[in-house]
Amino acid sequence: MKTRSLAVRAGATAAVALGVVAAVQLPASADGAPSSTDVVGVGSDIVQNSLDFLADGDIHGNPGYNSAGNKNRLISFDATADANGRNGFTDPSLGTSVPLNPTVVLRAGTSPVQRPNGGGAGLTALINDGKNGVSSNLISFVRSPNLPTAAQQATAQANLGTPLHTVEIADDKQVIATASTTNAPSALSAAELVGIYDGTYTKWNQLPGNSSGSSATIVPLIPQNGAGVRTVFLNALKAANNGTAVTLATDVRQVQQNDPTTITGLSDTDRPNAIVPFPIGRYSLLQSGYFHDPNTPYSASAPATALGVNGIQLQKTGTAPDGSAAFAADLPYYVIFRESDLASTTPWQPGSTLNWVRELFLNPGGPAPFVNSAPGKALLTAAGVTPDYVDKGNTTSG
Repeated sequence: MKTRSLAVRAGATAAVALGVVAAVQLPASADGAPSSTDVVGVGSDIVQNSLDFLADGDIHGNPGYNSAGNKNRLISFDATADANGRNGFTDPSLGTSVPLNPTVVLRAGTSPVQRPNGGGAGLTALINDGKNGVSSNLISFVRSPNLPTAAQQATAQANLGTPLHTVEIADDKQVIATASTTNAPSALSAAELVGIYDGTYTKWNQLPGNSSGSSATIVPLIPQNGAGVRTVFLNALKAANNGTAVTLATDVRQVQQNDPTTITGLSDTDRPNAIVPFPIGRYSLLQSGYFHDPNTPYSASAPATALGVNGIQLQKTGTAPDGSAAFAADLPYYVIFRESDLASTTPWQPGSTLNWVRELFLNPGGPAPFVNSAPGKALLTAAGVTPDYVDKGNTTSG
């Protein structure tokens, strides 16, 4: 369930959830907050839309888990204050815009805390959600495109008394986006991207096999620090660089992740020379009309114009000038939780024998959890990704 609306949808016709249907009454407040028995997730911006759909349904009328009115709810807090997945800023009319650190009330009756923005921030928050023996359990799970590291697993064991467990719920691909009118070749290989991002190649005609290309200066863009998709991209460059991490050149610009305006908003000189890693799933969701122009006030009689992908294109296929295939990196969608929650014998919904992990995300040897049910897979598909149900266990990255 999203941050701004915790009410159960009215008029749901399909009983897609697995527990007893019950009315939920919440005290009036400016922002509803999860109860102590709700399941609460935080973390990655790129994974958040899939969890939003799983919780509350999609714009095509497919109902989510909460649509049947279960007593206990699935609540997935967006990574930022903006449901389009962008950072919040102070009002520019008051002077220079300054990035804010939005807060969130993770559970009813608790104080606001800084909202975890990104898979890495979410993992840090979960690992510390029980530090020094304080069993707060404010966070149930984390959304992330990256597995926990060995160091994070060790810290989780020390802080929480349990390792972290990961289940992959879907798969996406990260490719290169350019402007619709571009000086870039139709495809760029992983090796060429290593050379671009480490500063070896600064002009298009310097790329091996592209001597007849443009002499314009390349504008390499990369998602901001803390973004899981940045980690995915840098890990792919490291793999293409024989296992050596790439040191980014000084001309590499940090930009907001997964946002077409990072290219379309550039100057006429820079736009046709810009490249940025971009998830296919987010591109597909933009094409679907799900995101609307946030600069237009809400009006039911005159809905805001849907945001789209006009002005950018993806390099999904093709052969790069060096003869290699176009760059593509796996972008898995992970849900990460305490392994002790998987082993718990405490039922989650009244009348059920399943704990919340087994009901929602992972149920070895039993009925399919909601995420791997037909309704769950339809919602993931609507979010632009490919359902891919894999128990990763205590696997670590790096």
